[in-house]
Amino acid sequence: MIERVVEVLEAFKGAGGALTASEIARRTAIPMPSAHRIVAELVDVGFLERDPDRRLRIGTRLWEVVARSSSALTLREVALPYMEDLRSAVQAPTLLSVLDRNDVLNLETLTTRQPGVTNVTQPGVRLPALASSPGIALVAFSPPEVREHILATGKITRFTEHTVVDRTELLRIVNETRRTGYVVARRWISPDSTAVAVPILADDGTAIGALSVTTAFGADAPSTLLPALHATALGISRATRTADGPRLTLLKQQIRHATEVP
Repeated sequence: MIERVVEVLEAFKGAGGALTASEIARRTAIPMPSAHRIVAELVDVGFLERDPDRRLRIGTRLWEVVARSSSALTLREVALPYMEDLRSAVQAPTLLSVLDRNDVLNLETLTTRQPGVTNVTQPGVRLPALASSPGIALVAFSPPEVREHILATGKITRFTEHTVVDRTELLRIVNETRRTGYVVARRWISPDSTAVAVPILADDGTAIGALSVTTAFGADAPSTLLPALHATALGISRATRTADGPRLTLLKQQIRHATEVP
């Protein structure tokens, strides 16, 4: 039952708007009577809401629960002031991401009023970890068993002709990222953009998050962004050790649990 409830809620991730109960059933392959029953129960407790056309949306009660208890949001709260300073300094979209099994999940994107690049990932969007700069940074600074598992089994997705899809080359890039502390992904997600990412490290040297900046391909050399990125990541890392201590300890434990090899 719990698995089916999760499937119903996850049906909204790529929907781009409200869904009918029948559309949810088709998206999840849950039998129609069961889908309608689960939807009705989720509406009763406020996790889903019906609009005047009887289409369904994520309910405010679910958002309230997430906002009060999510460990990922704790990291976002700590990082946000630092990200705002970084955005002001580099005048480019700034992203905060975490690793969730074989995916990288975007927690926050701060955009700018400057002419921007296309396809900047929005909050809540997942990408295969091996297909993005924050994903590579997170994989590179994961525990060895997690790193090896993702490099061996992680999804390979070609977004553009420049996306690296060879596992041997991805292994080389991950090892180089561990050596240098950063990764540059040129035109991997969009043909007109370059992304630069660095890890946000815990005391033990593993990544609890990744900070990245996206610029137009052919703009200033990505290396000019690195001092500000490294300084910001270090500031966030230090803040997680001093601010709201018990919650951040829980955050680190939950992130490690989420990235454990099944």
